[in-house]
Amino acid sequence: MKEIRVAESFSDSRLDKYLIRLLPSASAGFIYKMLRKKNITLNGKKASGRELLRDGDLIRIFFSDETFEKFSRKEQICSSEGVLLAETDILYQDKDIMAVHKPAGLLSQSNRPGGDCLNARIISYLASEGELSSDFTPSIVNRLDAATSGIVLFGKTYHGVRLLTEMIRERRIVKTYKCICHKTFEEKVTVTSYLKELSGNRVSVTAERTDGSKRIITEFIPEKRLCGYTLLTVILHTGRKHQIRAQLAALGFPVAGDSKYGHDSGRLYLHAYSVEIPGIGQIVDLLPEEFGRFINAHL
Repeated sequence: MKEIRVAESFSDSRLDKYLIRLLPSASAGFIYKMLRKKNITLNGKKASGRELLRDGDLIRIFFSDETFEKFSRKEQICSSEGVLLAETDILYQDKDIMAVHKPAGLLSQSNRPGGDCLNARIISYLASEGELSSDFTPSIVNRLDAATSGIVLFGKTYHGVRLLTEMIRERRIVKTYKCICHKTFEEKVTVTSYLKELSGNRVSVTAERTDGSKRIITEFIPEKRLCGYTLLTVILHTGRKHQIRAQLAALGFPVAGDSKYGHDSGRLYLHAYSVEIPGIGQIVDLLPEEFGRFINAHL
């Protein structure tokens, strides 16, 4: 049997959602069955799962240790093929959230159990620091394409995940990118387009709305004009899949190194440079060295 005291940060969470986070390998149907059979109780009583939790509530789970470990997946979640997060990659952290540098070429989240990715590296780091709890699986809250480098935000606690998710949904976090695009981008402009997801992990961007498309708004600011290229500061006013890459390509200024929406190969010159978080301020991830070398080569 496991006894879990609910922490204050989970107050007002529904019991069923809490249990789904606690036991990520168990199906929702299995969890409701365990509630009906009183194999999971709340404060010594049968529960439906719809109850709102309070600080100090007692959850009892009448599983064997082996069954609990199986459904909580702790070892699988923390696996990152032996790769650890470097201290220098942590740009900011407090008790609830982290901002972490993701190098180009690394997945934000793996597409296979136990695969190397930024999320697994952060979880392994937290485990090594003794900051992982048994009742919550922390997670990144925004993804970057594997080819894109820069800042990724991570919730260490339920409160941190919920806080960051709400601020992103309400567009209270300002995200700024740096990129190098083909050709000379003459002046600052804010562009509204319409993006539609396609098969094959691609999107299309059009000037007018089409069936299934969603509005995107991006601000492009030329910072340095190079020989045949421009260094841009890009501010996202919406956040859609491949928004910057596809929109610049549709405008005729594909991102340097973009093999998906341009005709290049090699390093994609797109970097999540900064985030402005209410109550915390601006967090910056300086441009990688490859950007400096590219700029110097095209002055």
